[in-house]
Amino acid sequence: MDRPTYGLIGRGRLATHLARYFQLEKLPYRQWHRTHPEPLDRSVDGCDVLLLAISDDAIEPFIAANSDVTDRPVVHFSGSLVVDGAHGLHPLMTFGPELYDHDTYRVIPFVSERGGLSFGDVFPTLGNPSWVLDADLKPLYHALCVLAGNFTTMLWSKAFADFEKRLGLPREVLLPYLERTAANTVAAGESALTGSLARGDQRSIDRDLSALEGDPYREVYKAFARAFAHEEVGP
Repeated sequence: MDRPTYGLIGRGRLATHLARYFQLEKLPYRQWHRTHPEPLDRSVDGCDVLLLAISDDAIEPFIAANSDVTDRPVVHFSGSLVVDGAHGLHPLMTFGPELYDHDTYRVIPFVSERGGLSFGDVFPTLGNPSWVLDADLKPLYHALCVLAGNFTTMLWSKAFADFEKRLGLPREVLLPYLERTAANTVAAGESALTGSLARGDQRSIDRDLSALEGDPYREVYKAFARAFAHEEVGP
């Protein structure tokens, strides 16, 4: 397949970003979703590959219920699932509500399952970086992605909201701190950590916990402190 035509299933955030990338790359595709006026089989007629940009819970039921259209390669984008009848190809990126520019889409890494279709097999005309992972490592891979991406998003969203609502400070005042934290972490990894945990300043940690009394994020702080202490002393 020198230039496949893609059947893109779904209309959520990932499907919307993929559709935009395809438009920018001028890749032929047809999109279908549950409320589409045209039947699935007619919508994907002539498509060489089906791309399931749908929730993890919907992937296996979709494959089971649509055997009439899964007579061609089927690709899903779950970072943790290994599914019979479909090839896993996970985009290692967070997809926000706003569409990205062309260069951003082009540098998104994709991680495929060893023994299945590679990124180049599915997208022979795209030049994104790609990596291969053993299927049994996918749950750990996904858990680490969630820890690094989703949970930090929650923490920064909490800080932004409380700076504005509780401290009366604009969220913008945090931006240099956020940007430098990210840059230092990329450059130095664990050596970039500063503050009370890095110094072993228990009195400062106790004051922080006292200030968070009644806040659900107090337990998050304690969990991070415990994880750091465990890391320091080893298993």
